[in-house]
Amino acid sequence: MGILIVTTYLIAGLSQVSLPSQPVPELKGVQDRLLFSSKPNILPPESFEVFPPPLGEIIEEQCQSVPTGVGIPGFQPGIVKNDVIRMLGAPTGTSRGYWPNTRAVFYELIPEQVSLGFLFDQYSERIRQTEASFQAGVGSDMMLLTLNGMLGCKLNEQIEQGLQQVHQGQTRQYSFQLHSLKGLIQRQKSDRIYIGIWEADLH
Repeated sequence: MGILIVTTYLIAGLSQVSLPSQPVPELKGVQDRLLFSSKPNILPPESFEVFPPPLGEIIEEQCQSVPTGVGIPGFQPGIVKNDVIRMLGAPTGTSRGYWPNTRAVFYELIPEQVSLGFLFDQYSERIRQTEASFQAGVGSDMMLLTLNGMLGCKLNEQIEQGLQQVHQGQTRQYSFQLHSLKGLIQRQKSDRIYIGIWEADLH
């Protein structure tokens, strides 16, 4: 309930804002919780489990082009920057993205509990990579809803099981490929659960 209340509060203050041109001091703490936006973690191609579409149980049949804000919003690659800013407001911080022609944007959505990060293409201003980091005590159902949004509502049974295994400590990380997206679910050293989804041709 607390998460829903906070998110609803964020959405209630919808406004068009401009991203700051320089990183702000709060950025460092958020960067430590997000992997790819500024510091890549290169995985070998054979580490990705590839799923031909559709595989497993699809938990939703349709996905809106822009998140509704129910729970923690999951933004899928392809969504434009203005839609993110319209929903979440001014970011906690920005920086140059690690990958060419990208800009990283970070949100400390719920302090010490939930962080979101995005890599935007500098020319099209589309999301190339979307990230979420959860304190381990956040319920897996909330993580699943967010992950489903990050995947464009194409979460299947195998990926759901991968998240559950990481959440329950059965494995340290789970990587996959679904359509043109690659993903990583990982328990970080800080004991936070990290989810990253990116377009396969990004890195």
